[in-house]
Amino acid sequence: MRPTTHTDPGLTEAGSSSATVRALEISIAADRALVAEVRHSVRTTLASWGAGAIADDMAVVASELASNALKHAGDEATVRLRLEEGQALLEVDDSSIQRPVPRRVGAEVEEGRGLFLVQALAAEWGWRYRDGGGKTVWASLPAPAGRAA
Repeated sequence: MRPTTHTDPGLTEAGSSSATVRALEISIAADRALVAEVRHSVRTTLASWGAGAIADDMAVVASELASNALKHAGDEATVRLRLEEGQALLEVDDSSIQRPVPRRVGAEVEEGRGLFLVQALAAEWGWRYRDGGGKTVWASLPAPAGRAA
């Protein structure tokens, strides 16, 4: 797992003042045990960026999307987290072209509820095919303004 973070205070939108964009990128090998580290990294990073109010929910979303990527693609995945002007966006890239679809599963089944959790926690979620193959699954949450630690 290779996390990298950066802050770009120079990004601006037309007609607005300078906005700070924070980003975290994590490359994970095809080892589902690393999902716990992704969850921890997302939680602690959001807290350090002053968005602790959504850290637990986004950590669950990250965990579910990363786990699905590793399970269905069978190889490495990339997790990206961005925080800018009241919005947190999490994206997970994998090499699979299999479309993510929430499934109905019985109470006795231990897996298969991940996308239902994502739907319940995220303000929005979706997916898109990537140029060159694979897909990106994303989810966003509003991030209340906070103070960076």
